[in-house]
Amino acid sequence: MTNRFRFLACSNCATTYPTDYHSRCTKCGGILEAHYRLEGKFPTDFERRSMWDFADFLPPVKEENVVSLGEGWTPHVPSPNFAKRVGLRHVWCKLEGCNPTGSFKDRTASLGLSLVREWGKKGVFAASDGNAGAAISAYSARAQVRCLILISEDAPTQKLAQIMIYSPTLLRVRGLYESASSLESALAQAQDVLPDWLNLFIWAPFNPLLVEPYTSIAYEIALNKEIPDYIFVPVAGGELLSGISRGFQELREMGMLDRTPKLVAVQGKGADPTVQAIEKGLDKVLETGPPVTVAGAIRVNFGAEHSIKAVRKSGGFGISVTDEQILNAQKQIARDEGIFCEISSAVALAAISEALSLGKMGADETATTILTGAGLKDYLSTDADLSRAPISESVSSLSMTLKKVIATGRTEVAA
Repeated sequence: MTNRFRFLACSNCATTYPTDYHSRCTKCGGILEAHYRLEGKFPTDFERRSMWDFADFLPPVKEENVVSLGEGWTPHVPSPNFAKRVGLRHVWCKLEGCNPTGSFKDRTASLGLSLVREWGKKGVFAASDGNAGAAISAYSARAQVRCLILISEDAPTQKLAQIMIYSPTLLRVRGLYESASSLESALAQAQDVLPDWLNLFIWAPFNPLLVEPYTSIAYEIALNKEIPDYIFVPVAGGELLSGISRGFQELREMGMLDRTPKLVAVQGKGADPTVQAIEKGLDKVLETGPPVTVAGAIRVNFGAEHSIKAVRKSGGFGISVTDEQILNAQKQIARDEGIFCEISSAVALAAISEALSLGKMGADETATTILTGAGLKDYLSTDADLSRAPISESVSSLSMTLKKVIATGRTEVAA
């Protein structure tokens, strides 16, 4: 099989652009999308080595230029105990935290650094305080390519430590994420200073090609032969949701599916501009005030219309959840299923209960949650309070203490 990529084109006016174009449509301001030849059937005999099994459905990269750490093919795990607790027929968790640096951003970092080699660029740059910064830095190290990461002045140390271990060049920028325009200005200035470096900021209005690896998540779910009624997706910029939507649409066009899941955009209350736009029937995401949510990876006050279109096309909805709901869901999935996801992933889990309580879905339906990052990426360290655990005052008294602990049911850290 040969690569099926055709071109980049505006999703509104269909104007085509070069593959390395980094902006919205100059004619109408629309977001660009990649187009592929979708005749014939979708192949199913993959070796399941990495996301690059789907190379024919990604932007073209020669095999010798692929930069990979084995990203993709993450588990799609049945979660019957959690499903029973929330009152839904079936729940699956797509464990994107099993990717090499612990998040779904590895898929895009792999494509981005492969394009650096393919296009002969001298380095990469991006703006990120978290998962994207870690992924791009790691894959840059793998490719032995220079890397610049712009971070905010108060970047969280928990995620910054992982970024720094890969030794990129870091530059703190005050006001980096104040607005979409401030972010766009920062990236434009970086490109002016580094004209031979590739902008890898993962947002379709700036970088439409970088949505493409997320179609592979849809492919993997479909090949697992468990197509849910709904897929709950944490949303910041909207790339993950948009990519999953495109992936299922492609599969349906190729005759592999007779239906596609409804997509649910999930954000934290206080940082939910996309959900507000969906609920109000808007065509664009309006910028809000300073974002406030415990879910740091999706703490945004702006968004883009591609996520709105994806939700509406699928027949889904948007929903926002409180900090309390998010933190409870993170703990509950760990207790029920042994899954430790980062706080921003847990919004998808919390949203199932909220959707059921609001009557947006029925108890006889099924859902997949996209758990975007591993738990060690982001959790409340205050939960690790050793004083809450029972203690035996000596080894000799352990037996007696243990009997009391078992009898009272205190077999875990007290809540």
